[in-house]
Amino acid sequence: MRYKTYILILLTIGLTNDCFSQVENVISEIEDSFDYYKSSFKKIKSGLEYINQCYEVEGVSNIQSYASYAESEISSAKRYAGYAEDEADDAESEASDIECSDAESSAGDAEDHFYDASRKLGNAISELSSASYEDDTDYLSDYLSNAKDYINQAIRDLNYGVDELNSSIEELKDCSVNVRNYSSNQVSCEELFEFITEKGYKKSTISSYTLDSSWLHKVTAYTYDYKTYVVAEIKENEYSYRTKSYIFCDIPSSNWSNFKYGGYGESDSYGERFHQNIFKYKCNCN
Repeated sequence: MRYKTYILILLTIGLTNDCFSQVENVISEIEDSFDYYKSSFKKIKSGLEYINQCYEVEGVSNIQSYASYAESEISSAKRYAGYAEDEADDAESEASDIECSDAESSAGDAEDHFYDASRKLGNAISELSSASYEDDTDYLSDYLSNAKDYINQAIRDLNYGVDELNSSIEELKDCSVNVRNYSSNQVSCEELFEFITEKGYKKSTISSYTLDSSWLHKVTAYTYDYKTYVVAEIKENEYSYRTKSYIFCDIPSSNWSNFKYGGYGESDSYGERFHQNIFKYKCNCN
């Protein structure tokens, strides 16, 4: 039974870290998709400026030149829209892996909108390419007008895609809470405490004398599987000798260092540094 409990703890620790890592992956891919959207939109704006110049200049050759410049900018915009589509597709897959169906659906919708935008930008490129070789001013005007129509449709689709990315981010917040709640039901804090203190390597202990705190009695850092865990003995009240132990998980090395040694901008108080660097990493256990 004890062995099974240890296996459960290991699986829970792994599940928690993996799930939160996957949530972070989805967010990262959504952010990348948004960055590519911005790059695409910037190129579209530049392309439209060149198209507008076509109506300002005289001479067919000048109009053809500006149409060619616009074609180059819109081709870049199409490429970035394709990258945005790819990142949204990756976000959809990652969201599916953590069973965050609403975020998955929104990321998938974003992917579809970016695909539509890319396709319409492709149509605009075709019209601009024709314009860059057309000598007949009437046909040339039609090509430019058609290109602007396709570009405006692409802008609409790009904006729809961004709306879906924003929705996906909001839905991921709910999934993060669900992941945390799920993992917290897997193992008790007492079992996790016992496991870490028995199987982990005791890295450092800061005693009550050094802490000189009205509420912190002792703080001990353990490492297990290249991760840092902190066990804090906290006084029941300022005048009590009785304490209760709490465990904190996956503490970044820099946070432990800032707590133990202080640093630039850090408080001289261990209690305040504990709140700043350790407290928010309380383990997902019950």
